Amino acid sequence: MIGRAAFVAASAVCLAGTSVAKPVGCADHWKVELNRESFAHNGAGRNFTAAELTLFRARLDAQLKSAIAAGCRQGRVKEGDAKKIKRVQISSASGANEPTLYLHAPGSLAFEWAFAEEKLAIPPAKEILAGSACWTSPRSSDCLASGD
Repeated sequence: MIGRAAFVAASAVCLAGTSVAKPVGCADHWKVELNRESFAHNGAGRNFTAAELTLFRARLDAQLKSAIAAGCRQGRVKEGDAKKIKRVQISSASGANEPTLYLHAPGSLAFEWAFAEEKLAIPPAKEILAGSACWTSPRSSDCLASGD
């Protein structure tokens, strides 16, 4: 038992001097905020607690940044465009069939989807990236066809 404790302590000392590199993505600096009004007054008539919304925001923050980072690595999102964004406002948009990201103001994106209707589900990264077409390529056929 003492041998094991000494091994664990020695390992901790060795690891303390080592830093594990965290992958850096092109959207890591984004501040992701909820449009709380859209969640309070939604088309689904659902009510969400502050704790539910806090957890949801954290999960969505991670999924959004991961999806956009993958898009940057794949060349589907220009890293320079992602670096210009400082803030993303998340809104629950009743009836939105697909997640959509678009430029809301300089340095700010809006991200809309039927989050309330989907019980705070988060779209898969693939759908988030596809939904970024109106931000990354506003004149693309995908964006023009959606009416955004």
